[in-house]
Formats: sequence, structure tokens, C-alpha cells
Amino acid sequence: MSLDTERDRFIEENGLLFEKLGVTRMSGRILGYLMVAEKENVSFNELTEALKASKSSISTNLKMLLQIGFVKPLTLPGERKTYYMLSPDMDWRAYFAQRLEMINIMNNMFKKGLSLRPSKEDNAAKWLREASEFYDFIIEEFPAMLRRWEEKSKQSGR
Repeated sequence: MSLDTERDRFIEENGLLFEKLGVTRMSGRILGYLMVAEKENVSFNELTEALKASKSSISTNLKMLLQIGFVKPLTLPGERKTYYMLSPDMDWRAYFAQRLEMINIMNNMFKKGLSLRPSKEDNAAKWLREASEFYDFIIEEFPAMLRRWEEKSKQSGR
């Protein structure tokens, strides 16, 4: 993919961001492409051509984006192709509630790791304690943040 246009650079920046987040660069590129595509629905072949990527790479990364819920497949009457679009019914609250559950699971692992450490005062124990305290804070504060979001959404008519 050339980086000649601002749009191309945006797609690549999105890929790099996803890579920093621990997801594949191609997933970020696909999502970035769907964000700035001229059409709301893009075919599989359009993605492979536009991103100059193999079919297997596009397929693997589309599956990941579908699983996360960022992307939704679409079939059109009379066509055999599957199109992809940003998920119009993305439930951001559910998405973050699911992430909160993962934070809770990770926090429980930190606490268990700390309880199993022979030394409760070494650097690893300090790391686990600080991580758990931070996660406790996030878990405690997150529900209030979600309530504020819901109130704001209701006020704006969403």
C-alpha cells in the first residue's frame, strides 16, 4: 500500500495503532480502510486489492474484527459476494463491560500470584500489588463512568 494520500497514511496509522495495542497491523488497516472507504459496504476482494494483502491475511483478520464486533458481514440480494462494514449496531457499553470482566479476571490472577509468592516484599510482589490496586480502582470506578455515558446518551437522543 502506498502512503501517497492522507487517507492511505490514516489507514497505515490505524494499523500501527492496533499493532501497539497487541492486535495485528492488518486488522487495524482493515478497520482503517472501512472507516474511510467511499462506500459503507466493501467486498472481500476490494479489501485485498486496496490493502495489497493476501486473501488469507484479510480472511484471518476479518474473522478477528467480526469476533470483536467492530465489523459486520452483509450479503445483498442477488449477489454471492459478502460485503463488510463497520458494525452499525456496535454495543460499546457491552464491549467495555466485557473488557471490564477481563480486567477483573486479570486482577484475580495478580492477587493469586501475589498470594503464591514466597516473598511478599520483593520487586515482583510490589509489581503485583500495584497492578492489583490499580485494577481494583478501575473496577470500582468503571460502573459510574458507564452510568454517566448512559445519561449523556439519553440526553443526546441516542
